[in-house]
Amino acid sequence: MANVLQTRVRVNTPSVVNPDAFRRLLAPLTVRGHRLRNRIVLAAHTTSFGQDGVPGARARAYYEARAAGGVGLIVMEPLPVHRTGGVTPQNYRFEDERFVPALRAVVDAVHAHGTTFVSQLYHLGPNADDTATLRERWGPSERAVPDGPGMLHAVDEVEIAELLHGHVRAARAAVAAGVDGLECMFAYDTLVDGFMAARWNQRDDGYGGPFPNRMRLAREILGSLRAAIGPDRLLGVTLSAGLDEYVEAAEHLASECDLDYIAIGNGSYDAPHLLIPPMGTELGMGIACAAPVKARTSGLAVIAEGRINHPDVAEQALRDGACDLVGMTRALIADPELPQKAARRDVSTIRPCIADNLCIARRIRKFPIACLQNPEVGFEAEIRANGRDRSVVVIGGGVAGLEAARHAAELGDTVTLFEREDDVGGQVRVLARLPGREEFGLVVDWRRRELARLGVDVRSRTAPSADEIAELGPDLVVVATGSTPRPSAEGVLTPYDVLAADSPPEGAVVVVDEEGNHKGLGIAELLARDRGGVTLVAVSGPVGAELTPAFALPLALERLLAAGVQVVEGHAAAEIGPRHVLLRRRYDGATRRLEATVVVDAGRQEARADLLPILRSRGLAAVAVGDARAPRQIADAIREGYAAVASGAPPTVMP
Repeated sequence: MANVLQTRVRVNTPSVVNPDAFRRLLAPLTVRGHRLRNRIVLAAHTTSFGQDGVPGARARAYYEARAAGGVGLIVMEPLPVHRTGGVTPQNYRFEDERFVPALRAVVDAVHAHGTTFVSQLYHLGPNADDTATLRERWGPSERAVPDGPGMLHAVDEVEIAELLHGHVRAARAAVAAGVDGLECMFAYDTLVDGFMAARWNQRDDGYGGPFPNRMRLAREILGSLRAAIGPDRLLGVTLSAGLDEYVEAAEHLASECDLDYIAIGNGSYDAPHLLIPPMGTELGMGIACAAPVKARTSGLAVIAEGRINHPDVAEQALRDGACDLVGMTRALIADPELPQKAARRDVSTIRPCIADNLCIARRIRKFPIACLQNPEVGFEAEIRANGRDRSVVVIGGGVAGLEAARHAAELGDTVTLFEREDDVGGQVRVLARLPGREEFGLVVDWRRRELARLGVDVRSRTAPSADEIAELGPDLVVVATGSTPRPSAEGVLTPYDVLAADSPPEGAVVVVDEEGNHKGLGIAELLARDRGGVTLVAVSGPVGAELTPAFALPLALERLLAAGVQVVEGHAAAEIGPRHVLLRRRYDGATRRLEATVVVDAGRQEARADLLPILRSRGLAAVAVGDARAPRQIADAIREGYAAVASGAPPTVMP
């Protein structure tokens, strides 16, 4: 397999020492009298941290942590302007009498750190969630709803008046809370985006037809908002390159409305892998979308967005003149201190965003966002100060063990980590060899560097016995010994067998995917590249089902198609052997036999935690984390490693 793996994409985390490295990124920018201390923007994103319709302590701590980390501009998550326009039960409700004082507390906390704060307004239109709003979905014209049965309601002029009034009322509430400005999301197939788009707007009144008519609603909203917020506050708008005429729309709004900035995203809910690009997409891919708007507008700032996950990428965009500001939202979720670290030229300590997209996947499932890399997201108010001095032993150097060791050392503990292999990283280090998954290596690399920086004693090629561990007298033992593949039958390979082999198997290959995640899809793609003859059987549901909430499925399917992988769905695996797979069709029980030279079972794992009861029998405080507790996903392992040393007790489920 070595010859196959040589095609791995190289992912770098540069360590910059040039004192002028981020001169443009860190330069202040004054917009309508508001001084942004740098060019870094936390763009609007739905955190779902709302508490009964208002931003409470959880939201305040989340935004304050990013302000304390040095970001120049924060745009708060979108505020629905009408009862038909929301997307999640946790959306804020500006009509609630508690909203203004709650938002004022957030604004004051952000301002205390010198960060400018803007509130975004929107009506999600066709992509509103009628289970949350209990209302019909709105659009410029009648058409099928994009993700289920039913039709959109074509808004009339009375409802357009309601929409304008809703924007003004929401704006007045935000202004009363002390925000520095407002932003409108006219992007991603929201209601106003639909009015601007010729393919969705089939109206024959003054809001449809020619381009100026299709832009009328946007102009009216922005005009009403400027009148409501006055001449001193910022007013911005977000557009998407998914709109065919987005550059013309930006030019039009820049010339016709009293705007201060335009943010340019990409994609829509029809093309989610462009809206929030997943791992495997090009770094900085959204910058090219902002460049033509910057070139064809003047007098206002342009924000670029889209996989700008490192200060180097951001600085280059500014150096090239593609934009004036850079949206680094997911990067700031992963590491709130990114701006300060860039200012110190300490970039090797930046916890990198790898675009795993757990953030959006949880939001899509109606839960508060989280981050694979940063288990503190949403729990910033609970972060403990360091100063402890316990002795902690960690058994296992996979990502759960690495995170446990890192956080324990961060809290002031003396930490020893034992890893039986030559290197740390466990399964994640191996799976980073899969095509498009190379950035998983950064999960390991960053923690390896942090352990060295924090002085953790890492002992590789060592598997101590319970007696040897007891002799160390630890206050806490974290068992992070991981998991192993469940055996199917003798001769059936696992993904790890394939990745460890010297050369790829010959002949026809069947990959049985029991999880619907990257492991099975990645192995199928890897084996099929340049040779074909690979069939992927998705036995847990539709192929790549677990990738859908993370907006990663379109790209994964594109890669499978390009590699020539044949896909079989709708069956359960009745029998898996070394040369065949017997399938049973789900809807009628009919059987189908697939013959193969090699069968790879990308199946579930078994926990390996035999050491835990032995340690406890010695009277040691011991806790299992990650796969040793129950095999699941990388984010679960990292979160549990963090939580175990923070509390010294078994991790609780994330609310």
